[in-house]
Amino acid sequence: MPIKDPMHVDEITSEWITHALKEGGYLKNASVKSIEKKVIGDATGFLSSVVQVKIEYDLEEKDAPASVVVKIEPEEGGFKDFGDELNAFQREIHFYRDVAANLSIRLPELYYAVDKPPAFSMVMEDLSSYIPGDQVVGMHEQQVMTTVEEIARIQAQYWNNEALEKLTWMPDTNSMGDDYADKWESFVEHYGYCLDDKGRELCGKLARFIDWKKAEIQKRQKTIVHSDLREDNLLFPPSGSNDSILIIDWQLAVRNIGAFDVARLMGGSELPKERKGHQFEVLKRWHYTLIEHGVTNYPWEDAVYDFRLGTLSFLCYPVHLHQEIIGVQGRAKLLAEAIFTRSFATAVEIEAGSILPE
Repeated sequence: MPIKDPMHVDEITSEWITHALKEGGYLKNASVKSIEKKVIGDATGFLSSVVQVKIEYDLEEKDAPASVVVKIEPEEGGFKDFGDELNAFQREIHFYRDVAANLSIRLPELYYAVDKPPAFSMVMEDLSSYIPGDQVVGMHEQQVMTTVEEIARIQAQYWNNEALEKLTWMPDTNSMGDDYADKWESFVEHYGYCLDDKGRELCGKLARFIDWKKAEIQKRQKTIVHSDLREDNLLFPPSGSNDSILIIDWQLAVRNIGAFDVARLMGGSELPKERKGHQFEVLKRWHYTLIEHGVTNYPWEDAVYDFRLGTLSFLCYPVHLHQEIIGVQGRAKLLAEAIFTRSFATAVEIEAGSILPE
C-alpha cells in the first residue's frame, strides 16, 4: 500500500518519516518506531506549516537524524491560495536541489521533498539549536549588517550571469504590484494609521507609476532575490557560537534586483531608532560584499538607485496582501503593523520617491 503524503500536521506519521528518510538515502536498515511532533510558530502559518519531529528508531543507525523539521502547506485559506498561485513549495524545493549545494553559506539540509500536488512537503534538517528571529521585536543594526553580507555572498554567485539564466523555474517577479492601483486606497483606509502624512502621500503617488516601476526594474542587473528577507525568516546562532546567521524560507525567490532584499530586510525588520540615519551604511556593507566577491560594473550610484527602486517595489507587498489580514489579532496584527510602519517610514527617510517621474 502506498504511503500517504501528509496534508495536515496530524497526518505526519512514523511510517511516512521512515519512507521520507529512506527515499532520501538517510536510512538503510532502521525504521522509525515513534515520533513526537511540535508545531513551530503559528500552526496555520503564512505559506507553510512547520513541525519539529523528534524521532525514536527501532534500531541504532549511524548518521540517522534524531529529529527533523517538516514543512507542509498551510490549512485552506487566503495564504494557501496565494502560495499555490506562486508555486511557492515547488520553488523552494528547486532552490534547495539546484542552488543550495552550490553556495558557500550554511543552509539547512533537505532530506526529502514531495514536489507534486496535492500534498507538497519538505523534510529538512532540524536547526532548533539556533534562535529564531522575531520581527515584531525587531533587529539590531549589527544583525542587519551581518545578514546583508550573507545575502550578498549568494547574490554575487548569480549576479547577472549564465548561472542565473539557467534557473528557468525561478520567475522574475512575484507580481505584487499588479493590483496596487486597485488596492492602495483600501490599504490607507484600513492601515493608514501606520503611515505619516509623507508616507500616505508616497503611497498614493506610487499608484500612478507601477508600470514605470516594473519597466525600470527590467532594465537593471539581476540576481537571486530571496524576496521575503525578514527577521522571521532568519535563525541566529547560539550564544558563543561562531556560526553565521541562517537565511531560511526561499519560497518567494525570484530573479530580480538584489537591493530589494536589503530594502525588505532593513525596511521591515530593523529597529527604527537604529535604522534612522544609518540606512546607507547597511547598503554600503552589502555593496562592498558584492564587489569583494567578484561583482563588477556595479558602481555605488547604481546600488543607491536600486535600493530606492527596491524599496518602492517592497511597498507593493503590504498593499497587495493587506486584505487577507484585516481583522486579525494577536501577533499577526502586531507583525503587520510593524512591517507597515517601518517600511513606509524607511521609504520616506531614504527619499525613495525621488526617483519617480514628476
